[in-house]
Amino acid sequence: MKKISSLILMFLCISSVFAQVEFDRPEAFLFERKNPLRNCTDSLNNAGDTVSTKRKQFSVDQKTDFTGYFSVYGSAFVNSNSITNSFIKAYSYTYSYIDDDLKQQQVDRFKSSNRIGSDSKAGLYGQYKLGNIRVEAGLNYRNFNSAQFSADAFKLVFYGNSMYAGQTASLTPLNMYNLNDQSLYVGVKKNIGKKENMTLGARVAFIRGGRLQKINSKNLSLYTASDGSYLTLNGKFNIAYTDDSTYATIPPMHGAGASTDLFYSVKDDRNELTVELLDLGFIRWNDVVTYSGDGSYTYSGISIDNIFNGGSLTVDPVNLNTILENMGINKEVKDMTYILPSTLNIAYYRHMNPRLTLSGGVRQQFVAGYVPRVYAKAAYYIKKDFVIVPTLAYGGFGRADVELGISKSFADRIILSTHLQWFEYLAAPSKTSGQGMSLAFSYYF
Repeated sequence: MKKISSLILMFLCISSVFAQVEFDRPEAFLFERKNPLRNCTDSLNNAGDTVSTKRKQFSVDQKTDFTGYFSVYGSAFVNSNSITNSFIKAYSYTYSYIDDDLKQQQVDRFKSSNRIGSDSKAGLYGQYKLGNIRVEAGLNYRNFNSAQFSADAFKLVFYGNSMYAGQTASLTPLNMYNLNDQSLYVGVKKNIGKKENMTLGARVAFIRGGRLQKINSKNLSLYTASDGSYLTLNGKFNIAYTDDSTYATIPPMHGAGASTDLFYSVKDDRNELTVELLDLGFIRWNDVVTYSGDGSYTYSGISIDNIFNGGSLTVDPVNLNTILENMGINKEVKDMTYILPSTLNIAYYRHMNPRLTLSGGVRQQFVAGYVPRVYAKAAYYIKKDFVIVPTLAYGGFGRADVELGISKSFADRIILSTHLQWFEYLAAPSKTSGQGMSLAFSYYF
């Protein structure tokens, strides 16, 4: 009964898994959020700037000032609340055979709503001081992917639909957003207040849209006839994608848009609170292929083993057209505007002593399947120019995560940093999700 179990693959595009969603620059602790506490002082001799706790008094470093800086960075992470690291490795890295045991590992972990998300970025940025403001600019490449899916959707893809003969598979929830874009941005930051302890910032980005694949659905299900002679798709759905003839890392331009980032912080010698609203904007896409339906649609045509090009997760328009047109769903090509997946991040930092800064926060990305991500960090200064940042987090596209940031400065000018999420992958790949890393080189002058 090899009808077209891969029909569901036109909805469940889990993306090429090279990225994740969370990326905190560890080098920020060495400059922008550097621990200003230097050493313990005698409470009877408190000349100079000091700050007191319940038991101790610390001297405070003079703020490190700089005219400007530039940075080159890259990051690649993936996370899921159900798909294991072993499965991601076999499917996307080694292209190994996925046996029944590996499939069953995923099924045993599935919830009513499963999610996977990735975010890869690369670029360069810089900042320069002009009077009492800082002007910044940069270039950024991004490949963002997210999917929300049911257990039945996974089974249809990897087991086939013969197991559902005479039955209805639930495809709810089923949502996807795959986005490739490049941006040029400019912005300003300014310290305000009597003590200049508050910072306001904003950036505006001009965006080149490369690739879009987007699916929204509601109450979707797939019925398979007992003899496999036909399939019936029920529910409401909208499919939209840019019609690329070949997959490319940097696709041809298919749209243009704009976005803004907003930043606010307030701090004193021991505390800092930051609020960020990122990627608040849109892309206007040109010549988008769309299919929309709300009702019941039957497919009884020829068998199609795969609707993707060469086994990759890019939609083959020929097969997709054949399937949907056979169901009586006509293709439309039109210009469309889609909102970007924006992010709200709120964080609090507390300098406990000259060696330790604690921080915690919550991050919410406004895309289907993402849940608020709560995290806690401990920045430990082995030396004033060398900091490690262990992190515990829960939520986002995944569940519990363990991460480590490492940053080292040289002569207070050059900073090398990395952010690692490999511990779960190495320790228990068949029972955990989440992997990736970032690298950054920064020079201050």
